[in-house]
Amino acid sequence: MSKQKPKIAIIGAGIAGLNLAKLLADVAEIVVFEKSDKLGGRAATHHANGFSFDHGAQFFTAKSKVFQSFAKTLEAEQVLARWDARFVEVAGTEIDSQREWDDEFPHYVGTPAMNAIGQHLAKNLDVRLNQLIVSIKKSNTHWIVETAQAKYEGFDWVLVTIPAAQAKAILPENLGLKAQLDDVVMRPCFALMLGYETPKLLDWDAAFVSKSILSWISINSSKPNRGQPFTMVALSRNDWAGDNFDQQESDIVAAMLLALEAIIGQKLEDASYLKLKRWKYANAPRKDTPMEMIDYASQVACCGDWCLSGKIESAFMASWQLANKLKDVIR
Repeated sequence: MSKQKPKIAIIGAGIAGLNLAKLLADVAEIVVFEKSDKLGGRAATHHANGFSFDHGAQFFTAKSKVFQSFAKTLEAEQVLARWDARFVEVAGTEIDSQREWDDEFPHYVGTPAMNAIGQHLAKNLDVRLNQLIVSIKKSNTHWIVETAQAKYEGFDWVLVTIPAAQAKAILPENLGLKAQLDDVVMRPCFALMLGYETPKLLDWDAAFVSKSILSWISINSSKPNRGQPFTMVALSRNDWAGDNFDQQESDIVAAMLLALEAIIGQKLEDASYLKLKRWKYANAPRKDTPMEMIDYASQVACCGDWCLSGKIESAFMASWQLANKLKDVIR
């Protein structure tokens, strides 16, 4: 008689949660709960009125060998492609340097959109969308996950892969992990999305910006396999977003448009589509050593990009490291 697999609840269907589920699928029965109707976390895409915007992570690189292997596999399967963008660095409103991305570490994007990564990872997984977690409770020897719609019982382990502040809100008070979560700092960002029927003529595709309220500008439609009207995404500086996070949307948009027009040298008010995304948990400061958040006695763990830094590779590596530790315990 074969041994019954342990049952694991994973909270969050971002890159960390989905990769964790994929890596543990051979040793456990996995259920992934996601509060939104979308997969992929920071590998996010917004579609509207015929326009498409990667409004979270703009691209990613692969520095670790494990993640390089993952990226090459997805590139071969046409889930990823290299974005050899015409890249500039802008100080204030002036271009400081310009080059084409052809570095040692390729700049990858999901194709045909960034959310293709999450969709790929979610294949053959039990992912339940629109499930807002109300609480996680221990009953005798098992965990109960309560959502706004129902209770799910009988989990041996609960793995929480959402932003640290959200994780703290749903974890039981008596868990030591909650105190560790207090040390996690995550910074906000605004993403301004602009869509145009007529392309704007620019001699660059992506810009790192300093000495401005903006930190990044990308011509989203210049990415591989987009095949769409002209789209642009501008990201704010984290500190400016923090200072203005609760301001009126119209004021935030006006300030970002003004800064964007000053850099591009063109008026931008003729957008066919405009949307602002308030990204509350956008970035985390880089850590010299990854955070390890496992309570073996209670059989609960936390991980996410914030364990290393706010990047797609960080989300992948944090989940890869946690999966390897758990495999030794739950086999």
